[in-house]
Amino acid sequence: MRQPYASSSSASSSSTHVAKKRRWTREQLLRNLEILGNIPPPLPPTLPPSPPASRASSPTPSYKRKSDSQSDRDHSKRPRTNSFSRPFHHQQHQPPPPTQHLRMPTSAPAFNPRNEPCEDGEVREEPVASSSSLLPPPEVAIASSSRVPIRRPKRGKPTLRHYDSLHDKYHNAGRMLKYSGDARFWSTYPASHKEYRPLADPPPVGSPYHIHGGLIARLELLDALVCFTYSIWNKDYSRRICNKDTWSTVDAFLIWCKQKWQTEDGINESEKAFLGLIWMIEAFIHGRKLAFSSRIQLDSDMDKLLGSARTAVAAAVAQAEENPAAGVTAGLLKSHATPPMLPSPASIAPANSANSTPTTRDGSTPNTSNGRSTTASAATTRAIPPVPGQPPIPPNLLSDHLRGTPMSPHVHATITNTTIPVTVLQISAIKDHTSGTNNASWCMNTAQASLTLPIMARYFPTTFSRIIKSSLSFNEEHEPDFEDEEGELFWPTQSITGEGLGWLCLMGKAMIKEFGKAYGYRGLDGVVPKPKHEEVEDGGASTTQGRAFQRPGATPQPHNSTISAHR
Repeated sequence: MRQPYASSSSASSSSTHVAKKRRWTREQLLRNLEILGNIPPPLPPTLPPSPPASRASSPTPSYKRKSDSQSDRDHSKRPRTNSFSRPFHHQQHQPPPPTQHLRMPTSAPAFNPRNEPCEDGEVREEPVASSSSLLPPPEVAIASSSRVPIRRPKRGKPTLRHYDSLHDKYHNAGRMLKYSGDARFWSTYPASHKEYRPLADPPPVGSPYHIHGGLIARLELLDALVCFTYSIWNKDYSRRICNKDTWSTVDAFLIWCKQKWQTEDGINESEKAFLGLIWMIEAFIHGRKLAFSSRIQLDSDMDKLLGSARTAVAAAVAQAEENPAAGVTAGLLKSHATPPMLPSPASIAPANSANSTPTTRDGSTPNTSNGRSTTASAATTRAIPPVPGQPPIPPNLLSDHLRGTPMSPHVHATITNTTIPVTVLQISAIKDHTSGTNNASWCMNTAQASLTLPIMARYFPTTFSRIIKSSLSFNEEHEPDFEDEEGELFWPTQSITGEGLGWLCLMGKAMIKEFGKAYGYRGLDGVVPKPKHEEVEDGGASTTQGRAFQRPGATPQPHNSTISAHR
C-alpha cells in the first residue's frame, strides 16, 4: 500500500523542482501584476505647481474631504453645477487627443488645475471658453512655444552691396505681392459689382486659394507691406540715415492695407494681430523719423533759437532796469523785498526741502555740448519764484544773475513779451515733430491692443518661441535671414530709439508664414502674375472714384492725407 503513495510523492517533488527552474515570460509577469491595479502615468513636467495643502487655521481639517453623503455636501457647501463636481479620488486622468500638427505622448494626462476640490471659503474658477475656433490645442501651443530656435552662425556686418541687393530684391517682391493682392481682392467681388475684375487664370475650384480668396488677398497685401518696409530699412540701416522722403512713399499703401483688414467682418483674434502689426509698423516708421530728425537737425536748430532768445531776454531786461519811467528802479532784480503777494511755501522752500521739485545734483554728468560746468547746469534747472497770476519763466531763458531771484511783474511781462525771428522752415520742422509724436503715440496705443507677447504666445507659438529663446542682441537686426522659418528672432526694441524696424519686419514675415500654413499660403509662389503690358511701366499713382490707393503693382507713392485723417 505504500508504493502508490511513494510514486505520487516523487512526482510532486519533481514538479516542484521543475517549477523552481522555470522562467516567467513577459505575458505571465504582466498577467500576474494586474492584481496591483492600473498605476496612473506620471504627470508631465510642464504642469503648474501643486495646490497648497490644507491650511492649519481651517476648522476641522480631518473632515474636510471625507463627506460622501449628498445631504452633507448640500448643507456644508454650495451645489456644484459644472463637470468637475465628482469626488477627486474617483476621477481618472485621460490622455489628450492626438493632433495632426504634433504627436504628443499618449501617456501624458490631461491635467486641469481646477480638478482639485475647493477649500472652505474658496470660490471655484469656472472654465473659460475659447474665443476662437482656430485656437490651437493647449498641448500644441505649449509644445510649440517650448521649441528652441536654431542658432545660425553669425555673419557679421554685411557689405553695402549686400544691403542694396536686399533692397532691390524685396522691393520687387513687394510689387509682385501688391499687384497680386489687389487683383485677387477685386476678383472676390460679386460679378455684378462695379469693382469686380475676374482673374485671367483663376485658382482651381476647391483649392485653398479659391476657398480663402479674400484672406489670401489680405495676406498678400500685408506681405507686400512688410517687404516694402524691409527694403527701405535695408537702405537706411546700411548708411545709418533716415530718408524721410523715401519713407513717405509707404504712407498710401499702408493706409490701403489697414483699410482692408479693418473693414473685414468676423475676423478672429489671430487675424486682429495682423492689424496690430500694421499699426506697429506705422508707429515705428514715425519713431524712426522723429529720432533721426531730432538727433541730426532739429536739436541743433533749437539750440540756436534758444541762444537767440536768451540774448533777446537779457537785452530786454537790461532796458527795463535802465528805464525809471517804466517803474523799474535800479537794482530791482537784486532786491529781496517781499513780493506784492505772499508766495506759497513751495516757492520759498530751499532746494533740498521735502516739498521742493527734484533737481539735478552736482554729481550729475556735466553737459559738455555747450561747455557749461556742472554747477551751471544745476543752476539752470533751479525753479524761478513765479509771479502770481503769470506763467513761470523757463530757467534756460535767463542769464546766470537772474536765476532764483524775485522778479517784479513788470520785468516778468517784459520777458514774456520778448520775441525773436523764426523762419517758416523751423516752424514746419517743429510742427512735423509734434505731429509725428502724436501719431506715433496713437499708433502704438492702438497696436498694443491686439498685438502683445501673450497674444503671440497663444496664436503664434512658433514665432513666440523664436523671440523669447533668442541669443541675439537688440543691435543685430542684420543677422537673421528674412526667409528663415526656424532661426532666432528678437522682440522689436522701443520705437523712440529710432531702431527696431528690422526686427519688426522679420517678426511680421514669420507671423505671416506661420499663420498662412493653415490656409495653404505660398507667398511669391502663388501670386497672380502681372500682365506683360504693365511690367514695362515703372509706377505712377492713380485715383479712381475717390479711392486713395496706387495703381495695382505700382510702387507706393506719397499721399497727401495725414494719418489722423484715417483714424
